[in-house]
Formats: sequence, structure tokens, C-alpha cells
Amino acid sequence: MKYVISILVALCCPILGFCQDITGLWQGTMLNNDTKQYLEYEIVISKENGKYAGFSHTWFLIDGEKYYGIKKIQVRVAKDGKIILQDADLIANNYPIIPHKKVLQLNVLVFKNIGDESNLNGLFVTNRSKEHKELTGLINLKRVSHYAQSDLLSYLQKSSRDINLTMIK
Repeated sequence: MKYVISILVALCCPILGFCQDITGLWQGTMLNNDTKQYLEYEIVISKENGKYAGFSHTWFLIDGEKYYGIKKIQVRVAKDGKIILQDADLIANNYPIIPHKKVLQLNVLVFKNIGDESNLNGLFVTNRSKEHKELTGLINLKRVSHYAQSDLLSYLQKSSRDINLTMIK
């Protein structure tokens, strides 16, 4: 019986859209194609009442100084199974200048399970503005379970942000 159910689920996944669990804490890097710099990148995705929610945390080096930005992100799964993440709001940062509100990042990621490891890999692009050209690059993330080592989760817990940490795996 389990075998029959597994086959039905495998056959229905393309029809139903997406069957993988993308909730959790994801850590890795972003490669900026322009500067060839690898930036630390972390996201957390939760799901409640059938809707995904998320936050991202990016670190930047500018003249040897480390800066961060934490953003609320919109999360959705496309019909082809790709994971789409788009900036919604910048909620915290220590940038040396006021950031432009109209520059948003869009990530298009592919979910893969390789053994016991889950990965989200793909491309990112920012929009062009009067002051900034668009940026492109690559994102490589792994799902992790060591929540205590997460600067993003630590910030969200301290600031009582609207995320249900029990809903992430």
C-alpha cells in the first residue's frame, strides 16, 4: 500500500505543482557577478495556513567594513516548481548611507534533495534605478538545523517579528 501511495504522490506532484517542503533555515552565499564577491546570505521560510512567509539576511563588505540588511521577503512556488523570493521590506540594517527603497532583489531558485541535504540554488537579479544598475548573480543555499548559530533567527526572536518559528523544520 505504501508503494502505491508513493507512486501516486510522485505522479501527482507535476500536476499539483510542488510537493517538497521548503520551510526552514537556509544558509549559504550569493555571488555578485559584477564584483565577483561572495556574500553571506541566509533566509528563513515558514508556512502557515497554506501561505509561505520569509526573511532574508545579507552581509556586505564596503571598504573593509561589514554591513548587514534584513528584509521581509515574499515567497511563492511557481507552477514549474521554482521557488520565487522577492524583497518586500527592509526591516533592519547598519548601512553607512540611506538605502534606495526602489531597488528590489528577485531570486529564482531550484529545490533539490541530494541524500540527506536539501539545497536551494539559482539566480538573483535586482532592478535598475536612476542611481543603480541592475545586479545579477548566483545563490547557493543549504537547509540547516543549527538555529542557535543563525544571526537572522536571533534578530527575529529579539525583535518579536511575525514569524512562527515552530512552523519551520
